Amino acid sequence: MSFASFLVQTVSRSSSDSGLTLLPAPSHAISRTLVYAGFVLPYSGATAPGFHGVLSLQTARLGRLQELFRAQETFLPNIKKDLTHILRKIDYIICMLYIYQFPDWTRFRFDHARVLDALGKARFCEGRLAGMLSFIGARDLETGLVTEDIVANFAIDGITLDADSVRTDVVLRAQGSSAHIQNYIGAIENFTAPLSQERLLNWHSALAGNRKATWRDNKSEVSADNGTLHFSGPGPERLNSEMEYFLRWFENTPMDGTIKAAVAHFWFLTLRPFDTANGRLARAITALQLSRAQNSARIHYSLNQQILKNRDEYFRTLNKAQCGNGDLTEWILWFLKQIEAAVQTSESAIEFQTRRFRFLAQHSGVQTTEREQVLLNASLMGELPKDFTAKDVAAIFGTSHDTALREIQSLIDKGLVRASKKGGRSRTYSVVE
Repeated sequence: MSFASFLVQTVSRSSSDSGLTLLPAPSHAISRTLVYAGFVLPYSGATAPGFHGVLSLQTARLGRLQELFRAQETFLPNIKKDLTHILRKIDYIICMLYIYQFPDWTRFRFDHARVLDALGKARFCEGRLAGMLSFIGARDLETGLVTEDIVANFAIDGITLDADSVRTDVVLRAQGSSAHIQNYIGAIENFTAPLSQERLLNWHSALAGNRKATWRDNKSEVSADNGTLHFSGPGPERLNSEMEYFLRWFENTPMDGTIKAAVAHFWFLTLRPFDTANGRLARAITALQLSRAQNSARIHYSLNQQILKNRDEYFRTLNKAQCGNGDLTEWILWFLKQIEAAVQTSESAIEFQTRRFRFLAQHSGVQTTEREQVLLNASLMGELPKDFTAKDVAAIFGTSHDTALREIQSLIDKGLVRASKKGGRSRTYSVVE
C-alpha cells in the first residue's frame, strides 16, 4: 500500500465540524515501511473525537506532506492546500518517530563504498597537509587554527567570543583564564585520556556554568533554519542508560577513527544530554576523536570554522538523519567533505610559506644580503606580484628605480632571480624556483 493511499485511508472525514477520525495504527511491518520511507507513523489510538490533541507534527516534513495532500485533493475536496493553515485550524497532527524511538536505533549503518571513497580522499588531503606542515613547522599557524576552532565552536551556537582574548588563552594554555578554553585544548592534547562521565560533566560545567553534575532533567527541544527544522531529544529518564552506552561505545568499539568522530558527533547531538551547550560539547568530543584518529595533538585544520561556513547545511543534514531510520550515509559524507574543505583552507594559508621554505632549501648555499632577503621574501610570500617590476621593488624599499634595479641585478647574478625577455621599464622579474 502506498503512503499516499494509507494517509487518505487513515485520515477520513468525520461527522464533526472539526474534522477527522483516526483509524487504528497499522501493523508493525507497515509502520516500519512508512518510517523507513522517511514519512510518518500513525498514533496508536483508535478514534480521536473532534481531533482533540492526539498527535504531533514534524515541521521538517510539511512540504512533503503538503505535496501528498495536493496529490489526493480529489479525495479531500474540502481541505485547503495550505497544510500549515489546516493544521492550525484543527488539532490533528501526524506523528513521526525520531531515530532514537526505534528499539535498535544505535545500530547505525552507511553505504560503505561511498563512505570509504570519501574517507580515502579526506585522508589523502590530511596526509598531504601533514607533510607540508612537518616541512615548514608553522607553530604560529597552529595557534591560529586552535583559536579559530574555539571561536567558531561558539559562533555555530550563536555566541560571539573575542578572538584576541581567545588567542591569548590559547598561547597561555593551562595558565589561561578561561576554563572552557583549557578544556577544549585539553580534549585535544589529552586525547588518550578516557572520555568518562566525570570528564564530560566537567567540560559542561566550564562551558555553561552548570553546578549540578548530572544530565538534564527536562525536555530538550531545538529549532533551526528559522523554525523549519525541529528536533526533540529523548526523555530525561533514558539519559543515564543512553549515556552509559554511548561512553562505553566511544571508548571500546573498534572503528575507523574519522568515521567514529562523525558517528559520535551525531549520536551525542541526538541524545542532547544537557540543557545547554550540547553542540559545543559534541564538537569538543569530535576534536578529541579526530586527535585519536591521527594519533596526534597537533591541529592542522579548523573543522569548526568550516562547519560555521556551512552552518545552515550542518543543521539540515543533522536534522535529516535524526528524523531518519539509522542510515548515516549522508551525514558521514557531509562530515568528510567538511574535513576535506578545511584541509584545503589550511593548505591555501600555508601556500606562500611552503613556497618560501622550498626556495630556501633549493638555494641554501647562496649568500644574500639583508635587503636581498627582504626582496625575496616579499616575492615568495605574495607581497610582490609573481612577475614583478623594478617599480614594485622600489616601492618595497622606498628607493629610486635605479637602486631597485641594482638589487634585482645582484640576485640575477646569484641565480636567484630571472628577467623576462621584454626590455625597458616594462621588464618583469621572477624568483627562480
